Amino acid sequence: MTDLATEATTSASPPRGKKRMVAAIKLILFLGVFALVIWTLSKQWGEIRKKDIEVHVRPLPLLLSLVTLIAVSTVQMISYRTLLGAYAHAPKWKQMLAVAWVPPLGKYIPGKVAALVAAMSMLRRFAIPTAVAFSVVLVLDGLAVIAGLITGTPLLFWKPIHDVAPWASLVSIPVVIAGIICLYPTVFGRLVNWLLVKLKKQPLPRMPAAKEYLIPVICAFAQWVFAGISLLWMVQSVTGELKLSQLPLMISFAALSQTLGYLALFAPGGLGPREAILLAALTPLVGPLAAVIVPIRAVAQILVDVALALLGLFILRRSDP
Repeated sequence: MTDLATEATTSASPPRGKKRMVAAIKLILFLGVFALVIWTLSKQWGEIRKKDIEVHVRPLPLLLSLVTLIAVSTVQMISYRTLLGAYAHAPKWKQMLAVAWVPPLGKYIPGKVAALVAAMSMLRRFAIPTAVAFSVVLVLDGLAVIAGLITGTPLLFWKPIHDVAPWASLVSIPVVIAGIICLYPTVFGRLVNWLLVKLKKQPLPRMPAAKEYLIPVICAFAQWVFAGISLLWMVQSVTGELKLSQLPLMISFAALSQTLGYLALFAPGGLGPREAILLAALTPLVGPLAAVIVPIRAVAQILVDVALALLGLFILRRSDP
């Protein structure tokens, strides 16, 4: 997912005082969630020392986890290129490495405006109209969020979660039903155009053809499958155990944590909310070792994002000086 379309909902220029108040609220929320995560991590690290648990990070599963994170970004790139081809023209695959992998670095900058500016500038370079680029990003974000909520809600039926919040499973049912309805092309197209009108942007003249729409929908779910596989291997790298029976849980963990982290606009790159959800989800499975897995997962995501962005820029400079 990118953070471009979501940020556009705040692109209007409110009064300066209101902007400062909103920025202050975002900062307070971010610091509050981040402090909670640090406190939870320190508590679990204390448990590791108290119980004298040996911590080993095994390199092979960790490497497999990093490769699978790259697969997540690759799937997103395929979806991105398909939609660009449906509404304008698809850049070459070499060019897409930069188009898809460089702008997401902006999500780590507070405000996330940098991602939007980078994407629009990059796509203008390949003669893709700004209105089309903005609409495609909005469609991609919408599909990723809906797929993430659908994929993540089964987690609420999991016994450790159900014991703490028995009402959560009741909430998940209408969320899944609503998500499936929203994925229907006609419904999704109307929702996207309604949002574009609200944002004072040009609505889409049409929805993509069936094939052009089906590929992004499949990619939206596939990215969460790969994210779950990556998390499973990361757990193995720390615990030394690979339990394939836990893969459905890992997919739900990854989908829900990253989707809710993305929707938390106050958190750059989803940092904080994403880690809080992963800590709560992984602790019943691996105990205090969750305090080791979660920071490794966060650092791995940043390293992969930076490496892919540099690779995209390098290939773009070599192929299109």
